[in-house]
Amino acid sequence: AMSSVVCLRTPALALPVRAVRGARASRAAAMTPAAVARPAGVKTSNEPSDRALQASAAPATATSALAALTFFAMPEAAQAAVDPVASAFAAYGHYLGLVLVVASLTVEKMLIKPEMTEDEAQKLVVADSVYGIAGILVLYTGYLRVTQYGKGWDFYSHEPIFWVKMALFGVMGSSSLFNTIKIIQMAAKKANGEADSSAIGEKLSARMQKIVNGELLAIGSIPLAAATMARGVGYGDGSFPWQAGAGGVAAVCLGLTVKYVKEAITWEDEKVAEKVEA
Repeated sequence: AMSSVVCLRTPALALPVRAVRGARASRAAAMTPAAVARPAGVKTSNEPSDRALQASAAPATATSALAALTFFAMPEAAQAAVDPVASAFAAYGHYLGLVLVVASLTVEKMLIKPEMTEDEAQKLVVADSVYGIAGILVLYTGYLRVTQYGKGWDFYSHEPIFWVKMALFGVMGSSSLFNTIKIIQMAAKKANGEADSSAIGEKLSARMQKIVNGELLAIGSIPLAAATMARGVGYGDGSFPWQAGAGGVAAVCLGLTVKYVKEAITWEDEKVAEKVEA
């Protein structure tokens, strides 16, 4: 009966019925000559106990085999049963971080303008700080989901769209350095007691607004990349080298970081130029 259950639950791994019957018949045929050749004086009292021992061991062997086959046939189910609460919190933190990123960028877009007041400049500092913390939260929870709670590093590392998603995140983070540096400079001027520390020119305001728009475009494209990535779009046979994806992301992040940091440090607003000429 147990062998029938195993055959029903694992049809792909079960032997045909004829093969099983043939194996039993050949085993019985192999045992028959030994029984005939046994001397008449030899006792056979232990034969029933041997058969009983084999019969009692068969269900345990079948159960162990069934458990092993289930584990190897359905690894996703076994993985899903590991730390479901931690997995849920990692997903929640990831989504919460994305929401905070969008919210902080929206606030920055509303506040950045020429001739900001000191109150608006202070709110801009808070919004940019929330943006940085939310970005770290997204990055950390994303790491947990890739390595522990998702499909696994072996899948994501060979998925080209995963690296596109990482490149979008890198563009968003690297380009934000320009605005962050300029906001820090304004906060430093205010701390030093300089007059008009929150005032920026139209040129700088337009540049910061343009960067915020690019960040919003990047963060808006990440969910689409995540949805296609989770469904294996572009995965193919899994032969995509992860070194190529990681190298591309590193090149994008490094190049944009150098570009925007240099631009922010060397930037000279038109208002500063007017004061120097005067």
